[in-house]
Amino acid sequence: MRVLRLPTVQAAVKGMLIFAMGIFLLTRITSGTLNYYISDRFGWLTLAAVLGLFVVGGSYRYLFSDGERMPADDDHARDSHSDHHHGHALGWTGILLVSLPILLGLFVPPRPLGVAALQNREISVGGVDSVLPAAVRSAQIKESEERTILDWVLSFHEGEWPDGNDVADVTGFVYLDDAADGSHLTVTRFVVGCCAADAMAVGLPVRLGPEGSSDLQTVDELEEGQWVRVVGRFAAPVGDGLPVLVAEQLNVVPEPNQPYLYP
Repeated sequence: MRVLRLPTVQAAVKGMLIFAMGIFLLTRITSGTLNYYISDRFGWLTLAAVLGLFVVGGSYRYLFSDGERMPADDDHARDSHSDHHHGHALGWTGILLVSLPILLGLFVPPRPLGVAALQNREISVGGVDSVLPAAVRSAQIKESEERTILDWVLSFHEGEWPDGNDVADVTGFVYLDDAADGSHLTVTRFVVGCCAADAMAVGLPVRLGPEGSSDLQTVDELEEGQWVRVVGRFAAPVGDGLPVLVAEQLNVVPEPNQPYLYP
């Protein structure tokens, strides 16, 4: 349509699209769901991008004003102004492509990675070579009750085995291995280095403790993907196996506001 080629219309459309993208990113920041996609240490970069989008979007109002100030009978000036911006004009296809991420973000509820994402990933329980060495040092100086699933996995990777006095207190979602019996499960978290695309699953094998030590008698009472808090001690590894966390307490808990771990 010819009206879409008018400089004032182009300026208005481009400005609104840029503002819409900035508003969309801002809602992700304020709702706390931005961390579902990228590491929290990049939050300030996203905020800077939002500010940049608002500044660029606001600059289009001057182009819009320039077009409105042109005399209605100055066809030559209008054509010249239109030709100047024609090479950068957005058509309907371009508008749709720019709008698509915003529309998908509005109509697809944000969700963190969960059990469904494990279909294409393996759970690491012994080696996490991709994490930073600093994370290993951090795990070694923490008290046992403060360690996350990632901290314990890093400790195992470094050859540090827990003793009978080490109490683990970890939170993660339930993964049920088809080969496991009714007393075993894996408590799992995703570790994000940069963004959800590079996320890696880490998990601890868990065995239900003696009868009466938890609210559950069998893991069949749990649903895969449920979040649980497990408190217990590790059983000594058998052969080349890894220590198994024997649950003295196992309770279903709400999904945490920050479901990922960071190295």
